This record gives sequence, structure tokens and C-alpha cells, in this order.
Amino acid sequence: MTILWLCVGSLRKILKLITESKTPEERDKNFDALTEIVTLVQFANDECDYGEGLELGIDVFCYGSTELHSTVLSLLPLAYQMLGRNEFADIIKAHLADRRKTVASLSELN
Repeated sequence: MTILWLCVGSLRKILKLITESKTPEERDKNFDALTEIVTLVQFANDECDYGEGLELGIDVFCYGSTELHSTVLSLLPLAYQMLGRNEFADIIKAHLADRRKTVASLSELN
């Protein structure tokens, strides 16, 4: 199973609609398309295709919107753990917990 049919432009449009929503109701409606894709990733995970979650998680993370943090946290840590990269799961959780709060301390993980 693959969700590679989703082109980058389409994903960008979905993420933009979510982040530029004016009301919570509008955001929930716009989240439906992303939720459908996340469901397909869960099916891929069931088939041991963990790369789908990793790819989508990185794409959503790189978009950089705080409205999408919950989606990133549902995709990336699991993908990293399934791929045996537990340290990366810890790093993404720590990064999202402190994202955009401060730039003063870049050595937090040392």
C-alpha cells in the first residue's frame, strides 16, 4: 500500500487550509482530508510499511505549523519506534514541546 499518489502540492494545499482556518469548526472540517491520509498511513503501518508514516510525518513537521503538532506526534514517534530509531522519537517529542519558544539555547539535547 502506498500513499505516494498524494503530490506535494496537494498536501501543501491541505495543510494551508488547516492552518489558515478562521474558526475551530472550519479547522475541523479542513482536517478531514488530512485525517483520511493519516488513516491510510495506519493501514500501511499494519502492513509493516513504516516509511509512509515517516514520510508524511516529516512533511507535516516541515510545514511548521503549531496546529499540526498533534498530527506530527501521532505519526513521527511511532514511525521512528517501529523503525528502531527510538532516539529520534525522543528528539521530535522534545523539539515539539519547545518549538518556537526560544532560540537562546540550541544545546538543549547535549
